[in-house]
Amino acid sequence: MGEEISAINGFAEFYNQNYDFVYKYVYRVFQNKFISEDIVQETFYTALLKQDELWGHPSPHLWLLRTARFKILEFHRRMRYWCMEPLDQGKPELAEEDPNFNIKELEMTAPITIGEKEWNLIKKYHLFGVPIAELAKAEGITDNNMRVRLSRWTQKLRNELER
Repeated sequence: MGEEISAINGFAEFYNQNYDFVYKYVYRVFQNKFISEDIVQETFYTALLKQDELWGHPSPHLWLLRTARFKILEFHRRMRYWCMEPLDQGKPELAEEDPNFNIKELEMTAPITIGEKEWNLIKKYHLFGVPIAELAKAEGITDNNMRVRLSRWTQKLRNELER
């Protein structure tokens, strides 16, 4: 048990001493912080798994750099397959503007924003011309209360659509 702890402490010390050097080496190749961190992590993970090979090497520092180099080459091989579609050389065509876009946006946003039941009441009043008195009677509330609710729901929709 004591040997395992000393081995872990030894590797942690090795990691702390070499992390910056390996990171700078990888960063020079990619100029991307996230990719560089991933490759350095893979490099040290390989070193952790192959500690016998690492410590048996005449220069563990160079073994680590060589492993990082292989991880870089492996990453480049994987990158070749990221873009599978050829680049279209023609000018991109702009899509035609949909004249019903605002209506579609309202139909999608309203039930989420204010609720399905409330949206149906607003549609009945504004689109189908159902009088407020009839809506209030169906809901069991006063005309004034229905007027206030419709006003608040409409304002809430306007605010949501303006974002």
